[in-house]
Amino acid sequence: MTFVKDSYWFKSGIYTILQRITSLVTGFGSFYLLVRILTKSEMGVWALFLTVTALVEVARNGLVQNSLIKYLSNANDEEYPKIFAASLSLNIVTTIFSALLLFIFSKYLAGIWSAPQIELMFYLYIITTLLLIPFSQFNFVQQANLDFKGIFYSNLIRQGVFFGAIVYYYIYHAKFTLSDLVWLQTIGAFLGSIVSYIYVRKYFRMVFALEFEWMKKLFNYGKYVFGTNISSMVFTSIDQLMLGILLPTSAVAVFNAANRVTNFVEVPLSSVASIVFPQSAKRMAVEGTEAITYLYERSVGLLVAMILPVALVCLVFSKSIITIIAGRNYLEAVPILQIIVLVTLLQPYARQFGVVMDSIGKPKTNFYLLVFMALVNIGSNYFFISTFGLIGAAFGTFSALIIFIIISQRILKKEIGAKTHHTFIYAYTFYKDTFILIKQKLFSK
Repeated sequence: MTFVKDSYWFKSGIYTILQRITSLVTGFGSFYLLVRILTKSEMGVWALFLTVTALVEVARNGLVQNSLIKYLSNANDEEYPKIFAASLSLNIVTTIFSALLLFIFSKYLAGIWSAPQIELMFYLYIITTLLLIPFSQFNFVQQANLDFKGIFYSNLIRQGVFFGAIVYYYIYHAKFTLSDLVWLQTIGAFLGSIVSYIYVRKYFRMVFALEFEWMKKLFNYGKYVFGTNISSMVFTSIDQLMLGILLPTSAVAVFNAANRVTNFVEVPLSSVASIVFPQSAKRMAVEGTEAITYLYERSVGLLVAMILPVALVCLVFSKSIITIIAGRNYLEAVPILQIIVLVTLLQPYARQFGVVMDSIGKPKTNFYLLVFMALVNIGSNYFFISTFGLIGAAFGTFSALIIFIIISQRILKKEIGAKTHHTFIYAYTFYKDTFILIKQKLFSK
């Protein structure tokens, strides 16, 4: 494949990676300042809040996003507005249902985590999640049309508002509460939706009627992706959630500090996944499973090659990294970071497995495996945290992920003939080609 300036991969990759980078900068920047403003206990409460609200957003994305992309990207002129309308209806229903669940369980979660202030924060977030209906819908439609420009700018505004306010609080030593942070998210969601609408207008074609047939079709496809995303989120978040139950919220803050370092890995992971899915869905329909096998092996190899240098740096300089990003008060996070870094090397296999299963129309397989692994991770974390304390959360997740990789690789070999060792070949090829390119540039000069 030739990566030229007018190619799908180049244009999509630029905006997608820019979005991930800005999300990383604003997210990490907010954490960097908040960890120096808030107490460990408050920081732990904020981390738990973000974990739960991320579950709400993941639920919406799982039920709406992939099904919309799958059907809208190949829809004819007659089907397009019907799919748009059905997807929006499904988005609204899903969001309202998740908001009701959050309203019902807010008091209970505040109790088990011994964090009374989080109850009001969840109530306020309900406003935010309702405002995210148009924001998410517009971005999903742009992704289905292989246009990532508006997604970048809308997310930049949404996250920039929050980050800008935190910078103001830090510089001027302004007093604020955790609830004020939730209000900032609400403002960001509102402004981001306006920006997203500006870019989605050219794709905005819908019928103003309830399309029950298409809603059913989208739901039947999306329900497994929904379950998969929830199970995946539980799998990756159970360590922090169970730390909040078994240990004080300050322990969650320490663990979250180590986790924040690995957010740098999310840039290539999320960028490649969001580009590969719509492309693989198209190629599956035209070229069959051979194209999917190539995309999987190549994308995983590329991701491993990109993550490995970051992982090595984190292993060698873990103490310095924690000191820089969170301060000496969080040095307990050093051994946790060293274990989590090993987990990141396995993440490409787990992430792209889900992309492949969705692309070949087998989200059910991904769903069942992730539900099983979420249960395994709960048991693993409970055992290791109860036995080893704070560092047990890292051991628990690492052990569960190894089991997941072993099972998922066997499934991929059966379904699309994927070979694990091919990913290492592609990783090596990436380094080799990069070295040759650098050598040519140096000699040409």
